[in-house]
Amino acid sequence: MCVRVYAAAKMRVDMQFEAILKPKKGSRQKRKRKDDDDVLDRYADEEVSRLREAMLAAAADDEQANKEKLPATSKLRLLPQVMEVLRKTSLVQSIIDNNLLQGVTKWLEPLPDKSLPALDIQKEFFPILKKMEFIDTNVLKESRLGRVILFYTKCKRVTPDVQRAANDLVSIWSRPIIKRSASYRDRVIPTAQLEAEGPGVRSGERLNAILARARESDKNRVRKNAVAIPQSQLGSYTVAPRSNAGLSRSNVPVDVDIQRRKQNAERLKSLTRKMTAKI
Repeated sequence: MCVRVYAAAKMRVDMQFEAILKPKKGSRQKRKRKDDDDVLDRYADEEVSRLREAMLAAAADDEQANKEKLPATSKLRLLPQVMEVLRKTSLVQSIIDNNLLQGVTKWLEPLPDKSLPALDIQKEFFPILKKMEFIDTNVLKESRLGRVILFYTKCKRVTPDVQRAANDLVSIWSRPIIKRSASYRDRVIPTAQLEAEGPGVRSGERLNAILARARESDKNRVRKNAVAIPQSQLGSYTVAPRSNAGLSRSNVPVDVDIQRRKQNAERLKSLTRKMTAKI
């Protein structure tokens, strides 16, 4: 019902738009551009306002249908008209003034049985929200859209693509609050400092001593599973390693031990050749 009412109202608005933009024959004076802009703005506000009411009515219809264990399809029927308006950059100010994003918030909220809205609605809304650069703190407070997007970042029933888009939106919208720049040149990446004497590493310790201490610690370790099942997991890292930081200094004992082993091997070969020559 709300879809038919909105379609009829939209048709009347389109006819009024055409009447304004169509030049009148025989008229000596044209309307001032300011008057025309005011009329167009007024009709744009009326169109967005009617769409907002239709969105809220469709959300209420779907909630009632969900309570009655019936298919909730009112929002899906109205979705093409909603996306048509959201994609129009000329209606940005009307979208802000008439709080159309409140309807978007209602559509993204879970239904009474805790189920998520249709996947088509999620896939259509999240990409268009990332393109709306006019969304600021005031718009988020008025529409209460931020708390719904934050819910999608924590919900385990959300698809990976939608959850990734929700995380991106939270990151973008939180930058002005925490005063973080969007430029990658201004990013400060924490780096790990490699110390000569870190936890579990002793200065000047040789390779044999390190291996012996590792074997001694393995003896007292209780192994619940002898063989671990391999899993393909990608780790997420927040601290970048610092290249060439204390690398040569920490590897000095290992290099000395390797050189000593090579010298011992050469001495053994030389001694073997001498013993063979005497025989």
